[in-house]
Parts: sequence; C-alpha cells; structure tokens
Amino acid sequence: MSRFFIFMVVLVFISISNSFANESAATYKEIKQTLGILPTMFKEYPEDGITGAWMDMKGVELNINSAIPGKYKELISLAVAAQIPCRSCVYFHTEFAKLNMASVKELSEALAMAGGTRRWSAFLTGVQIDVGEFRSEVDKMLMFQNKHSNLQAMEVEPLPAEFAINTPADVYKDVKIQMGFVPNFITQYPQSSIVGAWREIQGIEMNENSAIPGKYKHLIGVAVAAQIPCQYCVYYHTQSAIMQGANKAELQEAAALAGSTRTWSTIVNGLMIEEKKFRSEVDQIVKFFKSKKEVVLSN
Repeated sequence: MSRFFIFMVVLVFISISNSFANESAATYKEIKQTLGILPTMFKEYPEDGITGAWMDMKGVELNINSAIPGKYKELISLAVAAQIPCRSCVYFHTEFAKLNMASVKELSEALAMAGGTRRWSAFLTGVQIDVGEFRSEVDKMLMFQNKHSNLQAMEVEPLPAEFAINTPADVYKDVKIQMGFVPNFITQYPQSSIVGAWREIQGIEMNENSAIPGKYKHLIGVAVAAQIPCQYCVYYHTQSAIMQGANKAELQEAAALAGSTRTWSTIVNGLMIEEKKFRSEVDQIVKFFKSKKEVVLSN
C-alpha cells in the first residue's frame, strides 16, 4: 500500500470526523434553542449520531404538522412508557400531554388502554390462540360491527331495558349482539373473570362517550402492541383504527412513536440518568414551552 493512498485515507477520515463535529455542534445549538436547555440525555448520546436522533425526534414527536395531533401523540407515548415501564418517560409524556391540554380523564383512559392491551396480549399469547383463526375472527366481528353501524337505529334490535351483564352467559349474549358471534378468545377467557373483563372493555374501549375518540384509543393500542410485540393486538387495533377512520400516515406515526419512546427509555435508563435530575430538566423544558406560548398569546 502506497504512502499516498494511506495519506488520502487519513484525510478522508479527518474530513468525516470534522464534518460530524461541525454538524453535532449545530445540532446541540438547535436543541437548546428548541427546548430552552440541552438535556443530559442529548449531551451523553453518541455525538456522531445526535443529529440523526434529533431529526428523528423532531419529525415524529415535535412536528406540529404531523398526522396525529400533539395531545394524542403524547397520550400514545405515555401509554407505551407506562407499560415498559419507564418512570422517566412517564413523567416526560404526562407533563407534555398536560401542556397539550390533555385532561386527567384522558390521561387515565390512555393508561387503561395500555393496560388492557397488555392484558389481552398476555392472555392470547399464553393460551396460544391460533394467529390465523384470531385474524379471521377479528375480520368477521369488525365486518359485523361496520355493517350494523351503518344501519338505522330502528333496524337494530335493542337489548331489553332490564338486561344486565352479571354472568358469563350474559357476556356471551351481549358479545353475540355486539359482534355477531362469540369469538374463541372470549370463550377461552376464565369464566370467573370474564364478566369484569368484558364490562371493562365496554367502559373503556367500546365507550362512544369516552374522553379519547375511538380512533386514537386504537392508535394507542397499535403503539403499545407494536413494541410488546404482540401480533394479535397489532392486527386487532390496526383494523379497528382503520374502521374508525385512521389512515396510513396515522398508523405509521403511532408505530414510530412507540419506537421513539422505547429508544429514549433505553438511553435514559442505560445511562442511569437520575430520575430527580431528569424530572428537573423536563420541568425546565415545560416552563420554556409555556413561556413561548405566553409570548405568542401576548403578541
């Protein structure tokens, strides 16, 4: 190998190194301008990758023109963080959800959706429901629900006023009314607790009067399921979200938010950033964002 060749290789490496250094310096400056401070998790992230990491975060989490509104992006991320579980990420996304005007009820519903997705993922995987059979049943029940949602109210036979769900038989009767049949995963659930499980689904997931619209509840389900990962729940919540009007861009963002939350949870916990310090930095960022809003309003 000639000395000239070696010299040129060294020059290339030096050039690349200088390029990364210049780019990262500009990135740190932009982060501070955007957030008001340069958080520890960015300071300690590998310098050569900080520009890409920041661009990714901006594109999916901080982008005000993205497919999913900011409040629901934060609720999706909160749901993912809660069941990792990552206390630091839970604090971050709770504070930013509140910054985006999320109510206490919306916060609790997002967490309930996360917990419900986790429960059914564990059950479906544990009893080894056949994936093909599950998908077929999901398609069948969603087709039934879609058909009946398009009918006039008078065409759908209502439940008797005195009907209450107190026994497994009541559950199966109601499920058949709601879905057209009783899926295998419902009949396999322990009879001792199926009443509570079904009433919880009705109160949270199927409740048309809940604080979070149905589409966004299922996007929460997609995000949580995607990074468990649970192929049953990903399919169910994806198809349900589509039926409630979700488009491809929204589904992609929900999955990307799940990945982003997982990534930064790994970084924060892996670097052992103290929770007290992390929370203090989040508080500073929130205060900075609030001051910017006040400036805009005052103008």
